[in-house]
Amino acid sequence: MVGCFWALTVLVESFTTPLIAQIPDSLFQKDSLVVLITDSGLGGLAVCGDIERRAAVEHPFTSLSLIFCNALPESDYGYNNMTTREEKIQVFSSALSGMTAWYHPDIILIACNTLSVIYSETEFSKTAIIPVVSIVDLGAKMMFKKLESDTASTAILFGTETTIEEDSHRRWLLNRGISPSRIIVQSCPDLAGEIQADASSDAVKTMIEFYADDAVQKLPGNSKHIYAGLFCTHYGYAAKDFISSLTKETELIVDIVDPTIKMSDVVYLQRFKKKFSKMNVSVQVISRAVITHEEIRSIGNLLKAASPKTAQALRQYQLKKNLFSFSR
Repeated sequence: MVGCFWALTVLVESFTTPLIAQIPDSLFQKDSLVVLITDSGLGGLAVCGDIERRAAVEHPFTSLSLIFCNALPESDYGYNNMTTREEKIQVFSSALSGMTAWYHPDIILIACNTLSVIYSETEFSKTAIIPVVSIVDLGAKMMFKKLESDTASTAILFGTETTIEEDSHRRWLLNRGISPSRIIVQSCPDLAGEIQADASSDAVKTMIEFYADDAVQKLPGNSKHIYAGLFCTHYGYAAKDFISSLTKETELIVDIVDPTIKMSDVVYLQRFKKKFSKMNVSVQVISRAVITHEEIRSIGNLLKAASPKTAQALRQYQLKKNLFSFSR
């Protein structure tokens, strides 16, 4: 059991203060920190990579251990393939329990919209004694700030089938007074998998063009500005294609809202910047499901320039079949 005396879960309806302010300062009194980052695929490695990148100039700890655990149970059986919501919840709860038992993290970052929207219903969430931070919360708040300050704008929420079906981002915005006419939801079936296989492929560009065109058809006539919410961590790898496709379909100004690159703020609070003169960083990638050579090459090439340790950890990932319990 992790030796922590406080509990915190950042849930979808919890934005009474900024996200990063809800992480207790006691976390930053430690000299070393173990951060577990999880996703239903490899998209969340962008969060891991961003934390690594910032470590070069921000030193809130003497030692930072980044552990990326793929929550995918089998390479041919993902959460969007599961037929019931109950199964998704049960499998993710099992994944979190297994990961925590193996690696004893100080904090968990759910760098996955698909998993974030079901987290609060897992058995794990009811007994968690460490902070668990959801990317859905961050993305919803980022989008709200854009829409609130720009009243002539419209949001397009791009996500996986599960993320769109759960409707968490849209409900969060509606509950804070954003008009439903200013929120368009667009499911993007199979896009995350194609990006993971090869983010630069023609298939990815074609799919994004198709989904962007579908979304643009729903735009209200008075909109002057589009904020495209990339609410799947994989989508950020293809952000330029989203902008290109949306601007091709409309003459409106298009800006991206991608919470993936802001999640590292949880680790790097400004008031603890350069607390130490340097910080040692280690990165591990662990998966119960086999990661293909094509996926390693695709995602690794996107990471290696800015986050070489994360890219190297992916190339040397640990296949761990007993990471968590699962049976079909």
